[in-house]
Amino acid sequence: MLKKLTITLLATISLPLLASQQDIPSGKEVMRQNQAQIQNNFADVDYKRKKILETNMGLEGQENEKFWPIYNTYRTEADRLNKRTLEAMIDYGQAYNQGYVTDELATDLLHRFYSLQDDHIKLRERYTRRIAEKVSPKRALRFLQIETQLDAMVELDIARKLPLAE
Repeated sequence: MLKKLTITLLATISLPLLASQQDIPSGKEVMRQNQAQIQNNFADVDYKRKKILETNMGLEGQENEKFWPIYNTYRTEADRLNKRTLEAMIDYGQAYNQGYVTDELATDLLHRFYSLQDDHIKLRERYTRRIAEKVSPKRALRFLQIETQLDAMVELDIARKLPLAE
């Protein structure tokens, strides 16, 4: 369900633009033009992620009160990173469909994707520490496992659908 929403988000935003042969807007411009739709899609995905966590975290009593504010802040920061990832994927998809993934663009995308991966790792580490301190180390580990699984599902589905650079 989460995978379908992510792919729907990407397809809805980028496919009409990718088909166009006119001047191609940057990923940031596409994001700006489709801000309301992107916000709604991210909210829907976040809602479903939260439901999966509610079902699988096994939180009780005060753990709930301590965990959810931390998680909500985490999700806000994770969504910012996901939007940057989406911008980079839109930039790649547009260039690929126009037949000009240049070495310069490839280098830029490599730097952007590695930076985003590093930022995701740092974000998870920061928030698992907070959860370990405020809730418990076991709950922090469970949170990390669930988030990692959800992210891996989304990333795999997206990676399978993105064409390889030529």
